[in-house]
Amino acid sequence: MKKIFSALGLIMILWNQVGMAQKTKIFKYPFVNQTEFGLLPGRVKEITYNYPYYYYNYAPGTMVPEQSYTTKNVASLSLQTFNGFRIRKNTSLGLTLGLDSYASVLVSPLAFGIRQVMIEKSEKGAKLQLGIDAGYGSTVFNPKNSFNKTNGGVMLNPAVGFIFPTKNGSAWLVNFGFKYQYLEINTNNNEEYYYNVTETRNLNRMQIRLGFEF
Repeated sequence: MKKIFSALGLIMILWNQVGMAQKTKIFKYPFVNQTEFGLLPGRVKEITYNYPYYYYNYAPGTMVPEQSYTTKNVASLSLQTFNGFRIRKNTSLGLTLGLDSYASVLVSPLAFGIRQVMIEKSEKGAKLQLGIDAGYGSTVFNPKNSFNKTNGGVMLNPAVGFIFPTKNGSAWLVNFGFKYQYLEINTNNNEEYYYNVTETRNLNRMQIRLGFEF
């Protein structure tokens, strides 16, 4: 009888340890998704190329057009989704995918992302979160034509915001950030007297995002 009770006690201890290990594993590596819609306000400088009047009638060689600049306020639309795992209670690592619709360019960022909860009064209360995404903005979905070719580049996006948990376990998100995107635009025309232009752009935009987490 003594051996039976000892065996039962050992089984209970092992069962308890397995249960705790399972709980720890589930808590340590849960999946995290944060999907957000955003607005990218900023100011841009547009270049206008003006050709001399006589250029359209006859030009003995390649003509360099006159350049003029105009500055205006813009607001582009943005969509992004962060998918990763919570490696610690307040730290998540993952990948961020998105679409940014600038004036004439559609950019698709692919980035490595970190989300860190900085302040948390309670598990069901609002939280202050810091996040940063760093990666590459691709132009693979940008419309193509025979005159313009757009190449993507480095993308950097730090942000700070709030998480508002709901009763069903998901949460609402409000984030404010800054987004940097590098682009290179090549304008080529094969006609004899036209001027070819290579333009680099460093887009610096403020960012306002609303979304949800589950």
